[in-house]
Amino acid sequence: MAKKTEIAVFFTGGTIGMSPVKGVPGVAPGGNFDQLLKQLVPQGENASLRPVLWSDKPSPHMTPKDMFQLARDVEAALNEECVIGAIILHGTDTLVETAYMCDLVIDSDKPIILTGSMRYYSESGYDGIRNLSNGIRACLLPLPPGVGACILMTDRIFSAREAVKVNSLNVDAFESREAGVVGYVAGESVVLARQHSTPNRRRKVSPESIDQDVALITAYTGMDRSFIDHAKSVGVKGIVIEGFGAGNIPPDVVEGVEDCIKEGVPVVLATRCIEGGVWPVYGYPGGGADLESKGVILCGRLGGPKARIRLLCALGLTSDMNEIRRLFDEV
Repeated sequence: MAKKTEIAVFFTGGTIGMSPVKGVPGVAPGGNFDQLLKQLVPQGENASLRPVLWSDKPSPHMTPKDMFQLARDVEAALNEECVIGAIILHGTDTLVETAYMCDLVIDSDKPIILTGSMRYYSESGYDGIRNLSNGIRACLLPLPPGVGACILMTDRIFSAREAVKVNSLNVDAFESREAGVVGYVAGESVVLARQHSTPNRRRKVSPESIDQDVALITAYTGMDRSFIDHAKSVGVKGIVIEGFGAGNIPPDVVEGVEDCIKEGVPVVLATRCIEGGVWPVYGYPGGGADLESKGVILCGRLGGPKARIRLLCALGLTSDMNEIRRLFDEV
């Protein structure tokens, strides 16, 4: 008789569990986790589900410390021999940030699938059941070791490193930053994309704890240094700036950035663009090449929110600017 195995299903909340609540405008957390699980069709007699009611909160209420603790709790479950994979049910607004935190922190070759829904529990066309069912299929496949944490939405599997939410309302709300999908669902099967048949293993950035004091600031035309100065004055440990294009900011911001670096506050440069990433192309004041020469850390193809997650984890390991830079060289 085959040994019984388990898939841990962590419920954190989000639209997948929401429904209309009397006296509340719109929808809100509805305590629907048990009902959601009861609707699932069994997909393997040798694997059962281990429900974990971790929280029931909207994803904008998730903090980086929540994300970090969730990653630790998922890792602890995956370290059990009988657990073959984990599914995290989560709101879609900050799904990519929690997924990236899990990708950085969790040291396991077992499948880690994050999913949710764009429609609420009792809404017509509810997508939560299918996304959860497909998550189970992906764990049972299983995904190849080294793929890392993945997001599964609308029959497609995205790497946590590449996924981005591109639509606030449409069911088909997620895309990948140029690298393509890890796999997709075809009928009752999960099919891997060819480029992910040999996963690229990356170094984990897994501190004992994290500090949330890293600011994310979006550049705008005509911007001066005041937001940078304010962030520094309230004691942030680091700053991520979402610049224009390949990573460029207005010239009046530059001296504020230089002052942060002189005082040991790391500044990481991202871009507002969905694709392309940050590159040291321009040498004018505020250009990416100019900023890099002044000590700014370029974050490659990570977007601003994920660059912040990585900086939070890096600062949990070291305050040495050169070592932090090396940790970003490996993204």
